[in-house]
Amino acid sequence: MDVVHVVDSLASSGGAENRLVDEIEALAARDGLDQTVVRLYARDALQPRLEAAGVPVLALGYDARHAGRTWPLAARRLWAILRQRRPAVVHTSLFSANLVGQLAARPLRIPVVSSFNRTGDLGLQRSLQPGVAGWRGRTMQAVARTVARGGDVWYRAVSAYARDTNCALMGFPPEQVTVVPRGIDLGALPGPADRAAFGLPDGVPLVVNVARLVPEKAQHLLVEAFAAARRDLPDAVLAIVGSPGPAEPEVRAAVARHGLGDAVRLLGFRDDARALVAAADVFAFSSLSEGSPGAVLEALALGTPVAAFDIPPVAELTGGGRHAHLVPVGDVDKLGAAIVAAARSPRSTAGREWAARFDLAAVADQLAALLSSRAAAR
Repeated sequence: MDVVHVVDSLASSGGAENRLVDEIEALAARDGLDQTVVRLYARDALQPRLEAAGVPVLALGYDARHAGRTWPLAARRLWAILRQRRPAVVHTSLFSANLVGQLAARPLRIPVVSSFNRTGDLGLQRSLQPGVAGWRGRTMQAVARTVARGGDVWYRAVSAYARDTNCALMGFPPEQVTVVPRGIDLGALPGPADRAAFGLPDGVPLVVNVARLVPEKAQHLLVEAFAAARRDLPDAVLAIVGSPGPAEPEVRAAVARHGLGDAVRLLGFRDDARALVAAADVFAFSSLSEGSPGAVLEALALGTPVAAFDIPPVAELTGGGRHAHLVPVGDVDKLGAAIVAAARSPRSTAGREWAARFDLAAVADQLAALLSSRAAAR
């Protein structure tokens, strides 16, 4: 079976991009499955991993900053690639790739499996991602709804929440959506890191957050919660690992407001972040919007206690909160109390056992079955 995967970019800082590459690598070991990846935009940090797995990558080379103008051109170029290759199925990830892949495959009558990776709550999207509210964003949303309903499109949702909210937004029937969660390679998870390698002290409570500095991750609220937690954990240190982004000034302002310059470390992007999570006393997660946050799942698998806002995807991944300390969204005092409770709770194997159901091999089986079923139904 010949599969063409279409993705916005291969940026190493993106959770969805990393998970997709994990899945493609897992699928690459299967006989009878030929894969090609088409990336729309210029970021390519994950490309060497795919090439090492024997999966070719075709770059369209557009600039992500101009996605609102270039998606019709990208669809035309992808159509030419698909017409030449005639794959059995096209698999698309992230919003622009979904739209471009569906437009290119439709006239060729190639079935498409697209992805619901994020919330479909339009109000939440617009509050956290201002570009969605602009006229280009609204146009792309309207075109995407029309194209998805008119072609041979099936959706893979990474969570039940992503399925339900996106189906409500797009008027898409839930019967044409299969929930396949993101998986993690349990065998590749590292042991605890030496904190000194990160410039962090030993012997004090360590709280770690892994996420880009963008509005939906809300690390400024995490700093507020950490300030509350320091009343009970006065020596605690908060390390935020993630690429710089538009929310960084607000995060730094919160640090300065509470006089936490020595207690909060912004470490930037680190490809060894999971080893730091393994060494942490608490994994703290303040996101306001997610599809299926792999960082939370990895923390569970590593046995690190989790404190987070109870957004639906986090509740799903933690067994309704049975394996994490969850608090109402936006309540920084309660998140601070949850950080204290997590820091004082013993490490448990229950979270690890729960996370085992999301093992990458099992998820790859589900994804392969979905792609095969759509190819067979052509």
